[in-house]
Amino acid sequence: MTFEDAQFAREQLVKGCVKMESLLRGLLDSKGRIAEEVHATRKLGKSLRGGFTLFGLAKISSPEIQVIGRLLAGPRDAVSRYSTWEKLAWQGGAAAHEIGALLEQQTHSAARRPPLETVDWCIERVKSARIPLEALPAAMLEERIMQGLKRLEMRVVKRCGILQHGDQEKFHDARKALKAYLGAIGFLPEGAVLLDPKLLELPELLGDENDLATLSFWLKSHGFTAEFVPDLWSRLQNFRQALQKQIIAEVATLLNFSDL
Repeated sequence: MTFEDAQFAREQLVKGCVKMESLLRGLLDSKGRIAEEVHATRKLGKSLRGGFTLFGLAKISSPEIQVIGRLLAGPRDAVSRYSTWEKLAWQGGAAAHEIGALLEQQTHSAARRPPLETVDWCIERVKSARIPLEALPAAMLEERIMQGLKRLEMRVVKRCGILQHGDQEKFHDARKALKAYLGAIGFLPEGAVLLDPKLLELPELLGDENDLATLSFWLKSHGFTAEFVPDLWSRLQNFRQALQKQIIAEVATLLNFSDL
């Protein structure tokens, strides 16, 4: 990693913040699809959080971005739940129709654009996140990036390694660690870090697993428990267990994380 690489990374991260401000303003436009726009905004936000961690600003700037993602989670979560439900393709008679109809209704209800005041508040959060980054002395950037990259790598190794030992509750943590690591690398010059292509596929699998977990929580909270729809829960658990096994197998091939 060179001084020029560090300067480049900061410039790209600042540009990413500017882009997020633009995306947030775009949420007020009546054209387009709100769920897709929110998804793009939240996806960029996850990358920005990784970028701030790269510069040692995880505790200062990252929370400013994280709160935006949480605030905008409703529309995206509704769409993800419905999409996951359709992939599950459970044919459960009246119960299936009731669940599907309710999930679909919630996607329509969630497709409302946030008010101007909310967007303005989110934009202020992005601007606040940028201030410490832009204030970092140039002489500190290279060391900050080296330390930040090492920290992100170690987090990936730790959280994915836990999966390999059968900790079934940690898939979400592994996904967050990978997203932050890959997001951070995206701000570095091309070729600065060499990656196994399979590492790029793993977050998608972990995302599918997380979607199943989110749907499971929604079903329980809306009364569709195993007591009332046992066949659904059997299918859901089979899907999730198969996906978890696939993820663990992928992690096993990647746990030569010396290649990270």
